[in-house]
Amino acid sequence: MLQKLKEKIVSHAKHQEPHECCGFVVLKGDEMVFIPCKNQAEDKENHFEISPEDFLQANSQGKITALVHSHPNGEPVLSLLDRQTQLVADLDFWLVCNDEIHIFPKIPPLLGREFNHGVMDCYTLFRDFYYLAGADFPDFERDDYWWEDGFNLYLDNMATHGFERLIDESAVQIGDVILMQVGADVPNHAAIYIGDQMVLHHSPRRLSKRDLYDGYWFKHTHSIWRFKQWSKLDFTVPLNSLALHLS
Repeated sequence: MLQKLKEKIVSHAKHQEPHECCGFVVLKGDEMVFIPCKNQAEDKENHFEISPEDFLQANSQGKITALVHSHPNGEPVLSLLDRQTQLVADLDFWLVCNDEIHIFPKIPPLLGREFNHGVMDCYTLFRDFYYLAGADFPDFERDDYWWEDGFNLYLDNMATHGFERLIDESAVQIGDVILMQVGADVPNHAAIYIGDQMVLHHSPRRLSKRDLYDGYWFKHTHSIWRFKQWSKLDFTVPLNSLALHLS
């Protein structure tokens, strides 16, 4: 990021305090420029809203590459509403907090992803689904066929990251993580239950997709896990993303 651009954005954010600032980063020719917008939200200290006119004005100046806003009284993480807005806007988000800019890349569509182990795989899909619902889970470096090298990456991390194993697997609900054991001694594949006996998952050499949870996948199920704080999340956001790319 160009230092001059960063300084301009941080300066604008400080000038707008205690209100949240907002604006766009636009590629104008070969130059990245910041175009500030008016925050027209009712509660400007905790939210931001950009008018359609400001969006059109920014769009007329070049290619919009990122949406900028600030958290003058908050943490350097996107709120659930921010994540919903990012999904609709389909833009990277640049968040100003404590005089620093934190960049949150846009989440690619959950369906139709090309498989690339360690970059775009079943765990990536798991993380992104929950990110859209309002939860952040760490990434971890994982070699291909890690389960053949004595690692147990799913079972070693599920409880640590706030999940508990279901005793009654017939009580599966939307958002539950289904761990599957496919040609391995440990669970090495994850799917998300999305309702109506359907799961979302990403298998090697295949595009990410929805599948009926029966037959092959049911046979290879190792365990089902529920996020303990699931009631604080909003699974309608990732489900809406799925619906959007199914239409």
